[in-house]
Amino acid sequence: MTAVRTFGILTILAFASACERGATATAQGTHPTTTTATTTDHSAHATAAPGATGTADLQLTVDGTGYHPSSISAPAGKPVRLTITRTSDEGCGQQIVFPSLNIRRDLPLNQAVTVEFTMPASGSVAFTCGMDMLRGSIVAG
Repeated sequence: MTAVRTFGILTILAFASACERGATATAQGTHPTTTTATTTDHSAHATAAPGATGTADLQLTVDGTGYHPSSISAPAGKPVRLTITRTSDEGCGQQIVFPSLNIRRDLPLNQAVTVEFTMPASGSVAFTCGMDMLRGSIVAG
């Protein structure tokens, strides 16, 4: 019985130590298992570049922290071609969903996926991940 109790106490201490390291790393803004750090400047809002055919060509990436950029402007009432690339296997960005357009697409890792639709005359088109945790929008403007 003493050996079982000792093993249980050691297991709890090891778990608590690992949690403490994770909490410290999280408080410092890092991941506990990350050995290298990279920084990428993601603008919060971008504007669509009009294509030769009058279609707005938009680029979007998704990683473990969200969509980049999370908000994009596109011409009101005009066609949009949105190209999405998932750059990380972390998080829940394996799908993108446009609830108001009834569009759902799988996002394979490091492969561009294109979605085409027409922007509304006003307002915005919201998009989320498949779990509705990561969010963004395309604003008619």
